Amino acid sequence: MRKNLLPLAIATMLACVTAATGLAAGSTQVEHFSDTFPANECGVSGTVAAHGTSVFRDTGNGTYVANYTFFGVFTADNGKSATVSWAGPEKQTSPPMIDEQAGTVTITTTSGGLFQKLSVTHGPTLIRDAGTVSIVDVYQYTGNPNDPVGDFNSETLAGLHGPHPELLSGFSLFCDVLGPYLQAP
Repeated sequence: MRKNLLPLAIATMLACVTAATGLAAGSTQVEHFSDTFPANECGVSGTVAAHGTSVFRDTGNGTYVANYTFFGVFTADNGKSATVSWAGPEKQTSPPMIDEQAGTVTITTTSGGLFQKLSVTHGPTLIRDAGTVSIVDVYQYTGNPNDPVGDFNSETLAGLHGPHPELLSGFSLFCDVLGPYLQAP
């Protein structure tokens, strides 16, 4: 899932966000990406072919609005294939909240749309998370208010609306359903 294919997607999205942080307020950056690489999903070797689009807008007040699409197809060495996709808006709801005394920075984002869908390629859906969710991430404060975000501390889910079985499982459901499919004869 996002848990396994997520590193590519997150790296791509973070690259877009990082590149876009230098944008002037109100500027929009559109990035298209695609990649193919070897991978191991749920203990099964194969290849991932992924592509998507990121549309990022700096709102000018320390927040952003973005819209992402991502499609990743994992083809196992045995020929079985699964597709992970997600699409929808994401909004940082306030500028990073710095708590110097606690040494933390808190960032809240709200995502909507299709949070994640895992399916057998050209077949049935195995997991579907959809609807809105607010995610509160806490990071260590670097001591630099111009670049405050340090190492990741914790994440809390809030404002969860819609079915989110994978998110609520802590992303363990992904391999619980995909592994047996990929390993079955």
